[in-house]
Amino acid sequence: MRATVALVLAAAAVAVSPAAAEPCTSKTGSTVTVQGSATQRVKPDTVAFTVGVETQAADVRSAFDANADRVEAMIAALKEKGVAAEEIQTSNLDVGTVHSDEGRPIGYRVANLVTVRRSDPASAAELLQVALEAGANQVGSLQFLVSDVSASQRRGLELAFQDARAKGEALASFAGRSLGDVVCLAEEAGQPGRPMQMRTLGYAEAAPIEPGAEELRFVVSVVFELR
Repeated sequence: MRATVALVLAAAAVAVSPAAAEPCTSKTGSTVTVQGSATQRVKPDTVAFTVGVETQAADVRSAFDANADRVEAMIAALKEKGVAAEEIQTSNLDVGTVHSDEGRPIGYRVANLVTVRRSDPASAAELLQVALEAGANQVGSLQFLVSDVSASQRRGLELAFQDARAKGEALASFAGRSLGDVVCLAEEAGQPGRPMQMRTLGYAEAAPIEPGAEELRFVVSVVFELR
């Protein structure tokens, strides 16, 4: 999975005063703009996923009651496996009408989803299995996350800048010039990773899950003067 770290470094973009908010300018009037990138692979330290229950009944009260019983059983089972109350949060409660093939209303459906977020990625498969066995029939948005990227951020940005400088030096040499001072420097946002989408109706055995490594991508845009 891939995550993107955003950190603006352009001093020219920081408006301390009207006089300071000037566009990037070059003393020589000759510049080259390059983009550098780097990745850091980091072991995830947090897992988040959504589980829940969808029920149907002829009347809304029966659908609510059946749903509440199964959701309470699911949450209790998760807590028995060590999930703390503050690690469980209701993320969606939906009530709708059930229609026949002919379009006639024939009942009601209630869906109640909770999101579990905890600092134990290795427990994901077991907790999903527990939730399914306790009555969950909705599973989705499994994500492995890095809660604190600061340890990798400095190194990632350093490598991205080195990549940008190497490209700038190459382009300058092609033009018979040499690289001068940095005129502008900014971090560019890349494409964030997407959570795994999982959904199941009825009982299904949780598949094997591996946290792997999260790829943090750093991209910088640099404007150098040319000498």
